[in-house]
Amino acid sequence: MSRCVRFEREIAIAAPADRVFAELSEPTRFLGLQPLLASVEELPAVNGVRAFAAVERVRVLGAIALPSRLRVELRPRTGEHRVEFATRAPLGIALAGAFTIEPRGDASIVREDVALTCSRWLLGFVLPQAIRAQEALLANLKDRLESAVDPAGESRA
Repeated sequence: MSRCVRFEREIAIAAPADRVFAELSEPTRFLGLQPLLASVEELPAVNGVRAFAAVERVRVLGAIALPSRLRVELRPRTGEHRVEFATRAPLGIALAGAFTIEPRGDASIVREDVALTCSRWLLGFVLPQAIRAQEALLANLKDRLESAVDPAGESRA
C-alpha cells in the first residue's frame, strides 16, 4: 500500500526572480544542485514540458551508492514564476511538486513544495533522503546564484 507525504522548504536568495526561474527551468542545471544526481539527459517533450532521464546515486547502508534511474518532467510557468515537476523512480517512488519564486526587489523567496508517494515499507528510508536532497538543492541554488553576482550587481556567470 502506498502513502503520500507532503513537505516544503523555502529560502531567500539574493538574485532576481527571472534568474532563479531560468536556473530551475533548465534540466542540465540540476547537476550540482541536487546532490544525488550523477547524470541528466534531456528527452524529447511536448506542450512546454522539459523531460529528462537522470541517474541518482542513492546511498544504502552508508557506504554503498546504488544507481537509480529517474524520469523527470519540468513544466516552467513563465508568467507565474513557477516550475512544476514530476519524478518517477524505481519501486513505485514518485515525487510531484513545484518551485514557486516570489520576487522581493532584487532578491527572491524560493519555496519548494513536494508530495512524495511510495510504499509504506520504503517511507522511512525515502522520506529523510528526499528532505535532505531538497534542503541541499535549495542551499546549492542559493550558493550558485549568489556567487554569480558581484556586489555591484554584475553577473559573473
